[in-house]
Amino acid sequence: MPTLAVIRKRIKTVGSTVKITKAMKMIAAVKLRKMQQQAVNARAYSRKIEEMVQEITARLDTIVHPLMRRPEEIKKGVVILATSDRGLCGGFNSNVVRLAVQAIADARKEGRGLEFITVGRKGRDSLRRFGITPKIDLSGSSGSPDYSEVVEIANIVIDGFSNGMYDEVSFIYNRFVSVLTQKPTVETVLPLNRVGMPGAEEETAGVKVIYEPSIGEILSSLLPRMIESRIYHTLIESAASEHAARMTSMDSATNNAKDMIDHLTLVMNRARQSAITKELMDIVNGAEAMR
Repeated sequence: MPTLAVIRKRIKTVGSTVKITKAMKMIAAVKLRKMQQQAVNARAYSRKIEEMVQEITARLDTIVHPLMRRPEEIKKGVVILATSDRGLCGGFNSNVVRLAVQAIADARKEGRGLEFITVGRKGRDSLRRFGITPKIDLSGSSGSPDYSEVVEIANIVIDGFSNGMYDEVSFIYNRFVSVLTQKPTVETVLPLNRVGMPGAEEETAGVKVIYEPSIGEILSSLLPRMIESRIYHTLIESAASEHAARMTSMDSATNNAKDMIDHLTLVMNRARQSAITKELMDIVNGAEAMR
């Protein structure tokens, strides 16, 4: 059995760990609330601009913008992989990295080219272990997405898709469901899903819609903004998921540390009682020997 000094040192060490994990949980909770609010603010804009684009493109029979291109065969794609810059967030990173590895295996099996844009150091480092260097790495702001980085990503995927360099653009990230649930998700950004708004055909039956300026000019303005807003909203969702996962992980670590302190305290009390009993026995034996 460890000595009392060793047990007390362990209790003190675990107590320091509890202070750290509690502080990290509180920080993650504050950041989570901030990201949740940003997600709510971005969701309305993102949803509305997508509705506008779907409503316009659903009425078109021809391609009037390069981003409306629908390739017959997917020869090369690009994946935007969103992970965290730091660890201590449970399975947050490993879940999306697993999806990325599966995407790599599928692409190699089907003979398709695949490139990655990474947001977060964990995703970048994981890909490098598989011998893959990201086309662009935007690490350092996974917990608080910077819109300038969103514009940079959007410009790369828009130019690449418009020029035929990529036939598919997709996202691999953790979708925020609740504080306790973050769902690893694969979403296709391009090509666009040209699905009309429910009831749009009935509402405009027999009505000729005139667009001013032309549809091409409207889509040239709306489509890039839609891509930017979707990327931004997705990164916000990933950031919220990261903070939620870290908060949950730190809460579990705090509870486990407290349980360990309780166990060590019990062991310490037993050791102290054993030491006291031994001392009493030595005194009694000494007294008996002096008679």
